[in-house]
Amino acid sequence: MKKLIITKKASDLSDIIAKNCECDILPPEKIENIESYSSIAVLGGTENTPTMLSPFLREKLEAFADSGRPVFLEYVYSFRCVYSAQATQISCDRLVAASDFGGIEKHRLLDSRYNLYIAPHFLMPNTEILLYYQKYTPAHDKLEEISENTRPALFCYGNIMHCAFSLCDWLKAAFAPKRDWDCLISYILRFLGITPPKSYNNNSLTVRKSVQGGFKESLDECINSALSLLEGYLVQPDGKQGIREGLSHNIGKNGNRISANVVRADCCGEAAGAFLFTKNERLLPIADNMLSLCYGPLTVHEGEFKGMMRWSEEAWNVCYQDDVARAVMPSLLCAYFGITDKYASYAENALDFLCRTTAKDGLRPMRTDVLEFLRDKKPVSSLAKAENGYASAHYNAYYSAALLLSHLINGREDFKEVGLKGLQTLIDLYPDTVREHSETSELCRLILPLALRYRVTQKEEHKTMLRMVFNDLRKKLHPVGAYCEWDNGYKAVCFNNSGGECSLLAKNGDPVADLLYSLNWLPLGFAFAYHATDDIIYRGAWREICDFFIKTQIISENPQTNGAWCRGIDLNRLEYYGIPHDVGWGPCCIETGWTVAEITLGMLVGKHIFGL
Repeated sequence: MKKLIITKKASDLSDIIAKNCECDILPPEKIENIESYSSIAVLGGTENTPTMLSPFLREKLEAFADSGRPVFLEYVYSFRCVYSAQATQISCDRLVAASDFGGIEKHRLLDSRYNLYIAPHFLMPNTEILLYYQKYTPAHDKLEEISENTRPALFCYGNIMHCAFSLCDWLKAAFAPKRDWDCLISYILRFLGITPPKSYNNNSLTVRKSVQGGFKESLDECINSALSLLEGYLVQPDGKQGIREGLSHNIGKNGNRISANVVRADCCGEAAGAFLFTKNERLLPIADNMLSLCYGPLTVHEGEFKGMMRWSEEAWNVCYQDDVARAVMPSLLCAYFGITDKYASYAENALDFLCRTTAKDGLRPMRTDVLEFLRDKKPVSSLAKAENGYASAHYNAYYSAALLLSHLINGREDFKEVGLKGLQTLIDLYPDTVREHSETSELCRLILPLALRYRVTQKEEHKTMLRMVFNDLRKKLHPVGAYCEWDNGYKAVCFNNSGGECSLLAKNGDPVADLLYSLNWLPLGFAFAYHATDDIIYRGAWREICDFFIKTQIISENPQTNGAWCRGIDLNRLEYYGIPHDVGWGPCCIETGWTVAEITLGMLVGKHIFGL
C-alpha cells in the first residue's frame, strides 16, 4: 500500500521515502481522503514555524492513528494530548540516546547543529523516549550517564512516533555522526513500513577521505580548491576591501550557513600570503590590494601607537600580537624565500610597535587595548616596564617567531634579542606553558618558532629542543596521520568551558583533532623545520600532515564550503564533529585566515622548499 507524506516542501527525508516506496507527497491544504494509505509522515521541518494541523486534518489523522497504522510527526506542534512550546534555537545542546535502538548505542551523542526545537509540555502515558536534548555535554561522542536536566526530543506512544525538532534535511545540515543519523533515518523508515536503502547520500560536509593519483597532483588540486574558496570570500573580487572571516559554526536546520563577515587584519595577511606564494599573475594584484588594506588603514600610522596593527574593522583599537604575527608572517616568508620583499618593511614597522611594548621576559600580554591606556592615562610604552608577559605559546610563540624571521631579513638585533628571550621564557616553563585550548595546541604552535630559533642561533641545544617538542607531539599521533587533542592535567583555560570559548577536548584519548588551534600550524612548521635542520624526519611529517589535509578537505557543490576545512574533526570517522560548546568557533566553523590560508600557505611553502 502507498505511503503518504504531508509536507510543504521537498526535503532529504521526503526524497529518500519517494525513492524507496510508492507514495504520495502532498501539502497539508491538499489532503482529502487518507484512508487508503498504510502509513503517514507529517514533515514540518522544512519550515521555521512548526506545523499546526488544521482541525479537519487533525481529526482525520487521529482517526487514522486509531486504526493502529503508523504515524510519524516531525516538528508538529500538537497531536493527541501532546502540545508544545514555541520554537527555540538549539546551539550547544546535543541529542542523547536514551537506550539502545535502531543500531544506535545507549548514551550516544548526536549533533543536530543549529536546529529548532519545540519542547513538549506534556507526554502521553507509556511514552517511550528515544532521544533527549541535553545542554553542555562534556563528552566527545558518548555520555557516561544522562543528566537530570534533559528534554524529550524523539519519543513514541503506541503507533505514533513524534520528533520535536527538525530532522528532514539531515544531510543538508550535516547532522553528525552521519552513521548514527543514517541509522535513525532507517529506524523511522522501518517504523513507516519502508525498507531502508543500503546507504544514504553524502552530507554537505563530506570530505575526500582518500587520495587519487600521485601526491603532487593531489596536493596541487587541494591547494587550487582552497585558493578558489578564499577568492569566494573576498569582499570585492579585486581584494581592495579585504576578505571576510568565513562561516560561523552554526549550520541551520536546512543547511543554510551564517557568514562571519568581519574583515580582520590576520585573515587578510594570511590569505594574501597564500596568493603571493602561488606566483600566479592573476592573484598577485589581489594580494597586493589586500596587503595595502592590512598595512594601510588597518595599521596606526602616527602617535604613540604608531605601527599597531588593528585586530579588525570592528575591533579598531585592539591589537593581538599573535594575530599580527600571523598577518605579517607570509610577507616575511615571501621576502625570506625570495618571492618578493615588497612588504617586508611594512611587516617590520608592525613588529617594531610590538617589540618596543614587550615585557622584560620577551612576552606581551594577551592583547593591547587602546582604551585601557586612555582610561588609565598611562603611556603604552609602560608595557615594556612590566616584568612578565603572558607565558602562552597560543598568544606569544608566533610573535617571537615573526621577530626572528624579520631579523633574518633586516638584521635587527633588538628583534633577535626579544624573540629569543620570549621563546626561552616559554621553554623554561615547558611543558607547563599557559595553555589556551590544549597541550597539543601549544606543541603545534612551538614547531615553527623553535625551528626559527635554531635557524638564527645554530645552537645544537636549540635543535635538540625542537626535536624534543616534535617527539612529544608525535605521542599524540593518530593512525590517520593527524594529532589528537590532549591536555595532561586538563590545565587549558578553555577546557570544559561553557558560555565562552571552549576546547574540543572532553577526555584525553578521544579521537578529536582541532584544525583551528592546532593542526593548521603544522604544514608550515614542519616544512620550515626541515629547511632549518635538513632533518628528513620533518619532511616526512610535512607530507604526512598534507596527506591528512588532502583527505579531509570538503568536497561540496556549495562554493562556501568546497575546498575548506572546518575546526573539529573526529579522526576515526574522518567527519567534522566535536563538542559544540564554543561561543563562536565550534567544530563546523570555517576560518579563511586561521585555517584555510594557514594550511594552504604551509603546503605552498613546503612545495617551494622541497622543489615540488
